[in-house]
Amino acid sequence: MNRPLSRALLLAGAALAAICLTGCGAGVSPFDSKPAVVTAAPVKGVFMGGQQPVAGVTVQLYQAGTTGYGSAATTLGPSVMTSANGNFALPSYTCTAGSQVYLVGTGGQPIAATMSTPAVTNNNLALMVGLGTCGGADLNTFISVNELTTVASVWALAPFMSGYANIGTSSTNTTGLANAFAVINELVTTSNGTVSGPSLPTSATLPATEINTIADILEQCINSGGGTHGDSSNCGNLFQLAPNAAGTIYPTDTITAALNIAQNPGRNVANLNKLRSASPVFEPALDVNSPPTAWTIAITYTGGGLSTPTSVATDANGAVWVTNSGNSSVTKLDYSGAAVSGSSGFTAGGINNPSAITIDSTGNAWVANAGNSTITKLNSTGSTGTSYSGNGLNAPGTIAIDGSGNLWVGNTGASTVSAFSSSNGSALSGSPYSGAGTNAPVSVAVTPK
Repeated sequence: MNRPLSRALLLAGAALAAICLTGCGAGVSPFDSKPAVVTAAPVKGVFMGGQQPVAGVTVQLYQAGTTGYGSAATTLGPSVMTSANGNFALPSYTCTAGSQVYLVGTGGQPIAATMSTPAVTNNNLALMVGLGTCGGADLNTFISVNELTTVASVWALAPFMSGYANIGTSSTNTTGLANAFAVINELVTTSNGTVSGPSLPTSATLPATEINTIADILEQCINSGGGTHGDSSNCGNLFQLAPNAAGTIYPTDTITAALNIAQNPGRNVANLNKLRSASPVFEPALDVNSPPTAWTIAITYTGGGLSTPTSVATDANGAVWVTNSGNSSVTKLDYSGAAVSGSSGFTAGGINNPSAITIDSTGNAWVANAGNSTITKLNSTGSTGTSYSGNGLNAPGTIAIDGSGNLWVGNTGASTVSAFSSSNGSALSGSPYSGAGTNAPVSVAVTPK
């Protein structure tokens, strides 16, 4: 029976939930040796609050930081303000090759002046969109920024973000950050601010109704005169329900409110769902009386041989490897969720009812086979596999690799732990190990060194 696979954009504490949508891969930093500076094309676009343009928005380009998670971003060039019809034009700018670039707009007048009333200014308004890699082909030169692009950007970048001016990663995980920015183009089309994005694989589906609903919640604050938490205004109600993780600091702008929701997705869900308008701008939207379980955004994937998946691992490039007990195969999805393992998955190396998987430092996948009491080593492309047996393997149910490259396999059929060298599959001295209360082990973890 084929079953889909979902991955969620969710920060739980300091770790990604589900399958690490943003890549979570370590990579060589492009900033280590006098990186090249790229002159990028001018950026034009429009800021919209719902379906109406916002005048007077302060628009600023940023380059994501590289000194740690949530590190300070660098401003790129001068800021500009949107015109009466919400349009803006930023001049050409320079950025570091391989860095990630994004756009933020703050303040502005979401409600235009009429013959009888002045324009309404909202200092709490904040909208954003992730543009992509400096010097890359994914950089559009016309951008439509609205609540949907803000939701897509915040949920994708939440693991790397502590505020709209603080988006960054460590020098060892630039691949993860690049993959996170790439996810934005799966969720939304930045050229017109609609769901879904041009990079969404054909085998994937989005929870568009939930994304629309989050955008509708933000829209009620965006298209208002602003407010303070607890003051019963549209913004005040949003800010009251979206404090930081400790519940002690309340947001003062809509990006921070969205970030707090993304990082604490199970909090105040029902009450937040009721904040949207009775006539939502972005449709279809969730019923006000039927909230989700949590404000996670999960992309569901099919194909690649997925069939009753049992275990998952992520490699250094952000690719996801999944063991399938339903058809004794391994599925590999690239960082965007596109299947690279064919329609039936990888089956080399005697894979049989696989129960667990881990990835070594050179990109090989190691699979524990409960069906024939072996382990399989797949190369990084899944094209070749080597089977290892013996060393006490008995219905192995879990596998992990330590910092020295040694494999540790829990045997549910023998209540033992087998240890192998990943270099040649040989047994470590004294393996298999037993005792110390080991009984039908189903999971194993090792320290990195």
